Amino acid sequence: MVQGLPPDHDKNDESTGFERWPAEAPTAAIARVVLQLDEAITLKRRAAAAWLTAHGNVLPALPIRPSRMELAVFMALAETYGTAVVDAPRFLPVLDFIAECGAVKLVQRVMYGETRATAGTPTWVESENERFAGLLREAQVAFEFLCGTRPEVFLAQAHNALQGLLQAPPMPPEPPTPPQPPLESEDGERDDG
Repeated sequence: MVQGLPPDHDKNDESTGFERWPAEAPTAAIARVVLQLDEAITLKRRAAAAWLTAHGNVLPALPIRPSRMELAVFMALAETYGTAVVDAPRFLPVLDFIAECGAVKLVQRVMYGETRATAGTPTWVESENERFAGLLREAQVAFEFLCGTRPEVFLAQAHNALQGLLQAPPMPPEPPTPPQPPLESEDGERDDG
């Protein structure tokens, strides 16, 4: 259920043809949250690009404006958390990660990122994956939907890794060579010693 959003005042009883919303389109409140997320991420990326440009003419890894896939992730977050995703301080690490690494990478890390599976000291990536997975637990259903509808985007790294494994099966080890018979002498008889 969407948290912190007022209901739309439009009647959305008939089907609109949207795959995700069988009887209704996204509400105006969700659209406002998506626009706020778009604005916040664009501002963070613009500031990072200006800093990178001022300190060495390095190009940013991500475009300044979020992509369509990132907007789909923003919509999933807005539907799940409402205005809290923009206003609540607990979501600041999520917004920072999206600005730095991208929303697609966030979904990959939440859904399929490595976590502490064995005893021992976790790496910082495993700790961050656990933190994001815990923080965005309610959005996992929406993220599963995104991964299911666009696997070529969200599962591209897994697909590439699987293709690499499937293309070249490991070669079996060569059988050991049988022991060589003793050398023969020039006259054709065995030379055992």
